[in-house]
Amino acid sequence: MWHRDGICVTHPKSRIMGAMATPPARPAPRKRTLYDILGVARDANAIDIGIAYKARLEALNRNPAADPNEVNLLHEAYHVLCMPNERAAYDAKLITMAEKAAAKEAAQNPDLVLEPDEEEAPPAWKRPPVLAAGAIVLAFLGWWAVRPAPKPAPAIVAQRELRPPEETRPAVVAAPAPAELVAKSAEALFTELAPSTARIVAYDVSGRAVGLGSGVVIGTGSVITNCHVATAGGSLTVKVGAEQFSASVEVADEEYDLCRLSVMGLTAPAVVIGSAETLKTGQKVYAIGSPQGLELTISDGIVSGMRNLPQGRVIQTTAPISPGSSGGPLFDAFGRLVGIMTFQHRTGQNLNFAVPADWIANIRSRSATNPLTEAMQRSMAPN
Repeated sequence: MWHRDGICVTHPKSRIMGAMATPPARPAPRKRTLYDILGVARDANAIDIGIAYKARLEALNRNPAADPNEVNLLHEAYHVLCMPNERAAYDAKLITMAEKAAAKEAAQNPDLVLEPDEEEAPPAWKRPPVLAAGAIVLAFLGWWAVRPAPKPAPAIVAQRELRPPEETRPAVVAAPAPAELVAKSAEALFTELAPSTARIVAYDVSGRAVGLGSGVVIGTGSVITNCHVATAGGSLTVKVGAEQFSASVEVADEEYDLCRLSVMGLTAPAVVIGSAETLKTGQKVYAIGSPQGLELTISDGIVSGMRNLPQGRVIQTTAPISPGSSGGPLFDAFGRLVGIMTFQHRTGQNLNFAVPADWIANIRSRSATNPLTEAMQRSMAPN
């Protein structure tokens, strides 16, 4: 096949494998991934994802012409990538999508295989590559015949490499270490995290309030609280800031006493989920909730210890809580969610307990075979 004046001409005795090819279509633009939406690398950790999410969200909020769909995409990207199980499933899906895209591109741009008849194939010495190589050889021989006589090479004097003395050599500057997390004041933490803290009210069939608790936003339309708060009545309302929404229980893990609520229309920023494994006894922590219905109350304390239960280790803290605080978030000094305030010892002083935030990624619908409060009472009983 040749190209003549921009027209594709097929030799009558040539054979092209397969059907006549059409000009390849332009490849469709690559679809943005959730990592692209947040502007982070595929190996970004939870802290980087949280920082990128907040920065993008603030930029969109400052832009009056921002596309509302972009805000929704940003919330969705953060919700998926900050949950380990959902992120792993999404990464697996990305690999499959990349393979399909590669196969589709290969199908749209097949190589044309041209098979000229043997009697028309030019002899080997007439083929263009051979002719070009021959011309180069002849030119080199001609130059060699008329080249000027080479001048005698100057004597080469070996010289010792000159190096500055050790004390005058420039010092090697190490690459700067990654920025470390900086602890924040209680005022800064409250300003940052209060918009993501919820008050939850449960109602019976007659519309009477029968339960009060707290919760925390972990994604677009997604709130975590205790199951003993969420299942106290037949219907739920979630209040975040000045907005109030109807909610329903999406996942109820009574073994962990953690329920994930689905809240349609909720776009409050999600918190960064940390790990209780990073906590040390004596470390400062902060609880935000609605004790006795007093919305957005912040209290501070320390980690008193980590207590082993059949379900896993729970956090003991001096951060004060009261009825209505159950289900509320417990943050470390860097603003990461490390626990969910769950229960307190009725007779002891300042004995408050939170389940670790690590459990959020592993919740599933199941009944309690070993309630947390009973397990804690047994663990504290004298031998």
